[in-house]
Amino acid sequence: MKTEVFNKENFALENIEDLGYLMGFIIGDGNLSSKYLVRAVEENEKFVREVFVRKFSNVFNREPKVYFDAYNNSYVAYVNSKAIWMALRELGIPSGDKSKTVRVPQSTKNNSKMRRAIASGLFDAEGSIVVMKDSHHKNGYPRIQLKVHNHGLAEDIFEILESEGIKSKLYNYAEFSMIQINGKKQLSVFSDRIGFQHPIKAKKLSVLL
Repeated sequence: MKTEVFNKENFALENIEDLGYLMGFIIGDGNLSSKYLVRAVEENEKFVREVFVRKFSNVFNREPKVYFDAYNNSYVAYVNSKAIWMALRELGIPSGDKSKTVRVPQSTKNNSKMRRAIASGLFDAEGSIVVMKDSHHKNGYPRIQLKVHNHGLAEDIFEILESEGIKSKLYNYAEFSMIQINGKKQLSVFSDRIGFQHPIKAKKLSVLL
């Protein structure tokens, strides 16, 4: 029986950003579970099939299977592969329950393209776009926010945004952290440098800008 082998050094250069994006999304809404299962979960079927599955196939030459989880009203993309599971582990994504411990992997610290892509994947997984109203902004002003249950991960993403010239605010609370990007000017910079690839979020941001 042929042993499946995946060498993380053999990525085609054009797939590096796809790899970073996958890492970011798995950090947010995926996991490396037992028995070498790689999973991603999302409510929007179009995103799962046209973004996540496509990028995964580009990087790993393996197309994830997709099923609808009626209990959670979500679509699950998954691959059972020791080689891919191990490669993602070696790149810095922990297996099992990672919400309190996962960080932007140190393996990407010198690769700005991958780090931007990781941020994009994580914002697609955990980010949201809202229009805030107060006494100074009666017509509202747009905000992108990211909520994660890990202060260290929030600080990593805050640093990536800062390095890309995106002004944001970081709030650490007892059980979670929140990053906020406020106003059209900063949202425009975010769109140019990081961006959403989730179809609903990308469209909503485009309308606001």
